Amino acid sequence: MPRKGIFTEKIVEDVARIASEMIEPKDYTTPILAKHTIEAVRNVGVYLRPERLDAIYCELCGKGPFTRKGYYLHLIRVHSSEIQSLVEEEAERILKQLK
Repeated sequence: MPRKGIFTEKIVEDVARIASEMIEPKDYTTPILAKHTIEAVRNVGVYLRPERLDAIYCELCGKGPFTRKGYYLHLIRVHSSEIQSLVEEEAERILKQLK
């Protein structure tokens, strides 16, 4: 797998972990990504968090209900490319604000 694919896969998994509340956004950090990308991952993960945890429905397609683990798996299996696009857009928005 090309290096870009590995990074993309890792980013999607990290967003899904934050969205399914397996990790808290403030606890997410990694030395392999730039600060603006880390912030973008956190922001997208929080955006995809469901409003209610008693009945978790996907914020992108409305499917559910899911358990936390089920929601995590749904996000990485079904919405991988959408999550990647959201993170790229958010990272670009953050960079523009920094300039």
